[in-house]
Amino acid sequence: MSRWRRRSEGKPARARRELLVVSAGLGLGLTFVIWGLMSATTGRDSLGYPDAIVDISPAPNDRQVLSQTEISVDLQDGFEATLTLDGIELPTTRLEDVAGVLAKPGQMIELPPTAIYDQGNSLIRFEPTEGAPIEKYSVGEHQVTVVFWKIEEGRGTARSYSWSFEVL
Repeated sequence: MSRWRRRSEGKPARARRELLVVSAGLGLGLTFVIWGLMSATTGRDSLGYPDAIVDISPAPNDRQVLSQTEISVDLQDGFEATLTLDGIELPTTRLEDVAGVLAKPGQMIELPPTAIYDQGNSLIRFEPTEGAPIEKYSVGEHQVTVVFWKIEEGRGTARSYSWSFEVL
């Protein structure tokens, strides 16, 4: 038995050193993974939208947009907005002005060829159509600016956000 002990006397120190190196490597790797997950910016935060904007379509820097795609900006409740596309401020029509009090549930409504603001959903949208200031997007990059403000504070407190997209 003493022979066996003599042969194994050097091995425990080496095994402990290997275990220490492997444990330190795993600990360091786990630390980097946790740090990466905690510092990652994803989802809405990575887009850099102002707090008043919930979503935008087409998304900033989209590169495969079709020529008749609708532009829409979903705002927080209590905000109103206008859209400017390639330097042209689009006339805005409020949905409640078009629908009026005579519209029945399920009834089709003829929308004018302008940007439509739906106060009930805090959504402004524009679709290029015949008779609109922009009937169709040309191939290339397009710049959109949304000017938005709290309804109760008025347009004098408006801020803006701009983005671009590219049409095939």
